[in-house]
Amino acid sequence: MKTKTRVSIIMHHRETHLTSNTANLAKLSLPNSEILLRGLPDKPFSAESLKLNSDETPIYLFPHEGAIELNPAFMEKNKDKKFHLIVPDGTWSQAVKFYRREEGLAGIQCVMVPPGAPGRYKLRKSSDENRLSTFEAISRALGILEESPELQNEMEQIFDTMVERVVRGRTAFEN
Repeated sequence: MKTKTRVSIIMHHRETHLTSNTANLAKLSLPNSEILLRGLPDKPFSAESLKLNSDETPIYLFPHEGAIELNPAFMEKNKDKKFHLIVPDGTWSQAVKFYRREEGLAGIQCVMVPPGAPGRYKLRKSSDENRLSTFEAISRALGILEESPELQNEMEQIFDTMVERVVRGRTAFEN
């Protein structure tokens, strides 16, 4: 799925090999994406690794206080802009802390997806049904940024297939 929007996923290094990690699925599904690791003691994350371009508007996908909702009004105000979507990956508490701690992200506008259907992620438990997996959040954001509900639907089908297969694999030997 080719997109105009470049996607950088900043993943906590402890998430890389988990079967419940959806950032890896995003990387496999979106050729215009990358995964950058954080939390490594010998190689701390640096915002310079994002390689921000002057022809792209960076936006940070997380519902922090002051985040702007991605919606038609946002798109109208920002038409003709090319975006670089930066997405934290890890536990909810890791993602909240990361934005505050990384000085290089301070000037980047936070955005959030509009309220919608509850997440369909069955691989991890959440205390809030409105929280989304990394992949679900990316698919909803790209559906808006690319002005393509078809892209979002295609990504959600891939997501549902992955979740179903991981669940099946985990329960294959139960009986």
